[in-house]
Amino acid sequence: MADTFGSGTEAERERSNFRIGALLVEPDQNCISDETERHRLEPKVMEVLCALADRPGEVISRQELIDEVWGVEHGADESLTRAISLLRGVLNTDKDLHSVIETIPKRGYRLAAEIGEVAVPDAPVVTAAPEEPVAPFVREPWRRDTEISPIRYVSALVVLAIIMLWTGVMIGRSSSSTVAVPDKSIAVLPFENLSGNAEQDYFSRGLSEEIRTLLTQLDELKIAGRAPPSVGAAEDLDPQALGRKLRVSHVLTGSIRSDNDRIKVSAELIDTSSGYQVWSHGYDRLLSAQSLFDLQKDIATDVAGALSISLHVQEPNRLLGSDTDSLEAYNYFLSAREADVFGMGDRSELLALLHKAVEIDPDYGAARVALAMNTGAQAWSASTPEEAQAFLAEGQAMAEDAVRLNPDLAQAYTALANFQALDDNWLEAGRDNRAALDRSPNLRILHDQTIFLMRAGRVEEALSIAQRGQSADPLNPDRAATLAMAYALLGRHEAAEASLEHYWTLQMPPGGWDAYAWTIEMQRPQTPESLTALCERLVAADPSLRNLLAPVIAALPDRAEALQVVETMFEAGAGAHPNRFEILAAIAAQLDDPELALRIWRHELEGTRLRLMRIWGPAYADMRRLPGFARLMTEIRLPPYWREFGWPDRCRPAGEQDFECF
Repeated sequence: MADTFGSGTEAERERSNFRIGALLVEPDQNCISDETERHRLEPKVMEVLCALADRPGEVISRQELIDEVWGVEHGADESLTRAISLLRGVLNTDKDLHSVIETIPKRGYRLAAEIGEVAVPDAPVVTAAPEEPVAPFVREPWRRDTEISPIRYVSALVVLAIIMLWTGVMIGRSSSSTVAVPDKSIAVLPFENLSGNAEQDYFSRGLSEEIRTLLTQLDELKIAGRAPPSVGAAEDLDPQALGRKLRVSHVLTGSIRSDNDRIKVSAELIDTSSGYQVWSHGYDRLLSAQSLFDLQKDIATDVAGALSISLHVQEPNRLLGSDTDSLEAYNYFLSAREADVFGMGDRSELLALLHKAVEIDPDYGAARVALAMNTGAQAWSASTPEEAQAFLAEGQAMAEDAVRLNPDLAQAYTALANFQALDDNWLEAGRDNRAALDRSPNLRILHDQTIFLMRAGRVEEALSIAQRGQSADPLNPDRAATLAMAYALLGRHEAAEASLEHYWTLQMPPGGWDAYAWTIEMQRPQTPESLTALCERLVAADPSLRNLLAPVIAALPDRAEALQVVETMFEAGAGAHPNRFEILAAIAAQLDDPELALRIWRHELEGTRLRLMRIWGPAYADMRRLPGFARLMTEIRLPPYWREFGWPDRCRPAGEQDFECF
C-alpha cells in the first residue's frame, strides 16, 4: 500500500496552473483562489481535482480516481467521497460553478466545466491576504540565552514594518470593498405561532428549524444560521435590512395555526434585494406525525423549486426527528430541540423532555440519539473521571440502541462514533463515521465529523470541513467555535481570534471570554506577563478556579518556582474543576517543561478523552516529540485508525509498525 508521504505517483509531478471559471487553480501550491479568497487544499484533494481536470467532460469511475490518486485496491472509498465533497464546497463559492463536479450514478464523476490555461509569464497575481504563517512555538522569555544582536534586531524591525504596511494595505482594501451576496442564499426565520397559545411557540419555531435542516442538503444553496426566537414575523422586519445583515438573497418566513386535528401553514419567500415576495403558498393538513414530516418536505421542496434548485429529500427514516408515528413524542422532541438549539432551559429540562419522547415511543431512534448526546455531554462538567465515564457509558448504550432501532439514521452513527472514540475504539468509530456519511453527508453530520477528526489529530482535514460548514451556515455559533479551535490547533492565531469573536456575537444569550477562549489563547506563545494576565482573566471569568490558579499566578515571575507549584497542584489532585488538568498541562507547556505537560496529559486521558484534540496544537510540539507521547497514542489505540483512515498532521509512519510525532 502506498503511504501518504510518498511522491511517486504521476499525479504528484509538477503541474501547470489552470482556471476553472473565475477560479485559479495552483496544483503545486495546493491552492484555489479568486480575487478575494484563497483556499488551501489537502494534496490528495488537489490530485483528485487535477485528475478530473485532465479529462474535462468525461466520466471517470471511482476506481480510476482511486487508482490514480491513492494507488491502492481497497480503503480509499471514504477518502475519495470526502475529497469530492471538499472540492464541491470550495468550487461552489463561484456562483457560476454550482454543478462543476457531477455525480453520474453507478458510473463515477465528471468535471462539467471548461478548463482554461494560465500562461506562466502572465499569471495573474491574486490579491487575497497572504496565508498566515504557522508561528514556531518559542518560549524565550524564561531562558537566559536570549540576547539579540543589533543586526538581528534591525532586521526584525524592517520585517515588522513591511508586515504592518502590507496589513494596512489589505485592511484598507477589504474595508472599501462590498461583500457579495450569493444569489442563491436563504435565511429561515422562526415561523409565527397564530394558535393563540404561547406554549405552542416551540412548535412553530421547531417546524421552521426542521425546514432549515432539510434545505442544508442543497450544495447550491447557502443557508444562514438559525435566527434567534427574538426575531419576529415578516411584517415586523425590513427584509432588505435583514438581507444585508445576514448576507442572503432571500428570507423564508411564515405562520402556523393548529385547529383541533388540522394544521395550517402559510409560507412566503422574499427577495431581500427588492423586498418583494417571489413565492408564497398555503398548506392545510391533518395533524399527525407523518403529515408534519411530509409538510416539512413539501415546503423545502417548493422553496428549492422557487429558487430553481432541485431538491430530492432523503427518505424520512434518514432524517433526524422523523422516525416516529407518535405526534405526542414528536412534540416532546421538538420542544427539546428548541431548548438545545436556542439555549432555553437547563440540560435537566432538556433530558426530561427527551425521556418523555422515548417513553411514549420506545422505538423513536432520533429521540434516543438526542438523549445519548445530551447524556454524554454531562461528562464535560463532571467533577471526577468516574462520573464522566458513567455519563459516557450511558450515552454510548443509548447510541447503540438508536442504531439498532433505525439503521438508516445517519446521526445515530456519528453519535455512536463519538462515544467509541472516547472509549478508544477508533477503528469502529471511523467505520461508523463512514456509514453516517454514506447515509446523509449533511452539515450536521459534517460538523460531528470535524470534531472527530480534530480529536484524531487530522486537523487540516477538519479545517477544510469546518470552513465549508461556516460558509454554508455562517451564523451558527457551533460552526464558529469549531472553526476557531481548528485554526488555533494549526497555529493560525489571528484567524482563530477572528472566529472566536464571531462566536461570541452569535451565542444566545450573548457570551464572552471563558475557558474555551483561554484554551485557544494558550496555543499561542506566551510571555510571563501575558500568561499571568491570561490566568487572572480566567479566574475572573470562572471564580471557582481561584484556588487552583492563585498560587500559580503568584509564582509565575520565577519559572522554576511556577513549575514547582504546577507540579504540586497536579500531585495534590488540583481541586474539583473539570478543566483543572488541562489548565495545568497548558501552563507547564508554556513554561517549557514538556515532560511535566505529558505527565499531566497522561493522567487527564486516563479519565476521559474529551479534551484530546488540544494536544495537537503548537503549544505541545515539544511534548509530542517525547518517546512517551508515542507510547500514549499507542495505549489509546490511535495508530491502527491512522493506518486505515489517514495519518494526522503531526505524526507520520516510521516503518511498517512504528511512527513518530512532532
